[in-house]
Amino acid sequence: MLTQNDIEIMKANRADIEALRTELVTIVALTQTGSDPFTQEPITEETRLTVEAVWKKVASIANHDRSLVEGIELRAGDYRVSFNHDVPIANITTVERNGESYELIAIDEKGIGEINRYECIARRTR
Repeated sequence: MLTQNDIEIMKANRADIEALRTELVTIVALTQTGSDPFTQEPITEETRLTVEAVWKKVASIANHDRSLVEGIELRAGDYRVSFNHDVPIANITTVERNGESYELIAIDEKGIGEINRYECIARRTR
């Protein structure tokens, strides 16, 4: 049976696996800061946070094969991005890396017993 101690060991191993493979990226998200007193519509503000991510070019697109992730067709120039479980992934509008902006087109929660990372597909915005 999987115990909480086993889950903690797996998280520690994940940190070792990602060592020297991460880079800093900026996530831009809309955060609700309040609500309009008359209409009760949410008031949002753009927040920016610098986080570590594993950034890898999608290499499975070759010979005009079609690759799908969560029903989304991968394109040349897409990236696989992995964020740690403590990154606030909800409401991300943009990920910025090396002066380029990307949108997350697929987000998958990964982990055994509990979430330990988010694996995403990022596509450059035009």
